[in-house]
Amino acid sequence: MGAATEGPTTTTDPQLRLSWARSLSHLSAPERCTPQVVLDHTDVREARAPLRLLMPVLDELLTPLAEDTGLVVAVTDPCGVLLRVRGSTATRRRAESMGFVEGADWSENAVGTNAPGTALVLRRPVTVHRDQHFYPEARPWSCTAAPLLHPVTGALLGAVDLTGGDAAADPATRALVGAAVRAARAELALALRAGTPGPSRAAGRSGAREPAAGAFLRVLGDAPPALVLGGHPLELTERHAEILLALSRAPAGLSTAELSVQLWGGRAQETTVRAEVLRLRRLLGSRGGPAIASRPYRLEAPLPSDAGRVLELLARGSHRRALREYTGALLPHSEAPSVVALRHRVTGLLREAVLADGSAEAVREYLTLPEAAEDAEAWKLLLRLLPARSPARARAVLELERLRR
Repeated sequence: MGAATEGPTTTTDPQLRLSWARSLSHLSAPERCTPQVVLDHTDVREARAPLRLLMPVLDELLTPLAEDTGLVVAVTDPCGVLLRVRGSTATRRRAESMGFVEGADWSENAVGTNAPGTALVLRRPVTVHRDQHFYPEARPWSCTAAPLLHPVTGALLGAVDLTGGDAAADPATRALVGAAVRAARAELALALRAGTPGPSRAAGRSGAREPAAGAFLRVLGDAPPALVLGGHPLELTERHAEILLALSRAPAGLSTAELSVQLWGGRAQETTVRAEVLRLRRLLGSRGGPAIASRPYRLEAPLPSDAGRVLELLARGSHRRALREYTGALLPHSEAPSVVALRHRVTGLLREAVLADGSAEAVREYLTLPEAAEDAEAWKLLLRLLPARSPARARAVLELERLRR
């Protein structure tokens, strides 16, 4: 394939190039990916429920424009599954031919670089123009998407996307998508202040949730994952850690189908998912751990984690503290789609923050991480930052020579 398997040749955006690199690592080649329908009509309706307060605002602001300009507007869940596709009838029919339909998985893990899937990974607006798409069938199209974030917790609720011709990649389109997302977020914030149950609360409840007393999820590094209760670690299986991590990042809860998509790539039957949650409930119940409610599955109280702590520190600009508290890759042996995406996000944001810092000390600390050993850019930066007589320069030169071989 030549350049098509190396990365997009029509962009200087480093984030899109990194997205292509992630896509190649997950999918090997563009020809090997295709969007799969992972939710049926009933599941799609259930998955839309957490976004019910946002849909009218998005419809009002974006659907008429999409119909008038030959675009389609789509809304995804936090995993990149399309929950609603509206807009130009002719464009929707064309989009169906590439699998852009309600219930289809358009996450980066499923179809590689694309606006909604990549926006969810980066948690920022993304525009992907034609050949910048990883999935070959999407290359006649352009798209712009922005993530939907909870106004209080900052949790991912989904993404909003405009797809179609070149107009979908226009800066004005990006501005409009951003404005629609901000308006939807403001609407949700007003509803929450008025006491309307929203994505931050368990169904039928009101008031803010308090963190589970003394509970903390440990999922970073090579040590076995554990739920720390009152200072005492309760070792978890990888699957149970994945479930708790997924629920801890979804205040509105996750349906059985959503858990299957996030952790099994949609391959697990509902009975398998329910059985795993039941086993986890029994374990937590016997040890006084946090309770898991049903319909949808959700934690009765927020559950902080070491991964979440690192992300919070990075969001505040405290990258040196984040680097100190980062003990290693997130569940490094897990292949669950949502975990892989979050793992890349944590390591990517940490790397970006450290390299932007310009401090030799921070770069040296970053390079002690196993995942940084092959980072030639970081070694080059360290070499530039070190004083001329620093003994550490010799190590940096040797590492760069090794990487050039």
